[in-house]
Amino acid sequence: MFTITFANPKGGSSKTTSALLLAEQIHHAGATVAILDCDPNQNLMLWADQRQQQGRDVPFLVRRVPGETEFLDTIDGIQGKADYLIIDLEGTASTLVTYAISQSDLVLVPFEPTPMEARQAARAVHLIKNTGRMMNKTIGHALLMTRVNAAFQTSDEKDVRKELLAADMRILSSSIVRRAAYTRIFREGSLLSELLAQGRAEVQNSTASQQERVLKPLEAAVQNAKEYTQEVVNQLSQHEAAA
Repeated sequence: MFTITFANPKGGSSKTTSALLLAEQIHHAGATVAILDCDPNQNLMLWADQRQQQGRDVPFLVRRVPGETEFLDTIDGIQGKADYLIIDLEGTASTLVTYAISQSDLVLVPFEPTPMEARQAARAVHLIKNTGRMMNKTIGHALLMTRVNAAFQTSDEKDVRKELLAADMRILSSSIVRRAAYTRIFREGSLLSELLAQGRAEVQNSTASQQERVLKPLEAAVQNAKEYTQEVVNQLSQHEAAA
């Protein structure tokens, strides 16, 4: 079982959105997925509960972890039930965060591309490296830019990426683009694929321009999620080969 953890000591960095997008795409590729929701806001649990209340299936196992005392037992209980375990952490530095990092094959650090957010992300990388040193092992990790502009690359994004690469920080080439669809999946308890199918059904008898207006943003959101997921899976493969 591969374990992928989303960590950043700053809240509101799109850890939960990044985790859910990754889970859906891995599921669509044919692998089984489990998610541990360690965020006090419990947005992933609320997403799963909403689906169940609406009579829709939850395509992957979603478990709540209330604290560090239950964390390792919860992971042990998932062993053998999933090909991939995705952990969504709280936005603080805590014992639970260290536990999760120590169990990870890959830690992703989502952050918005601003100088202040980049400094917070660097703190997370420092924690990952120190946790690896304590365990005498290398823990795979990479930075992930989130909420980037869909139309163009901002000067902040360019400068932050350049500075991080110059500092020998690992950063994914893919970014999570700011998309309305990524907000809707939580508001409606949906998957991206369901939003796209719904959009296609709504405009099947519409004009070509109406179809493009509705479907183009949804198709772009799905493509963004696919490209990001493929790069994450590639990172896992590289780490496994290096190990």
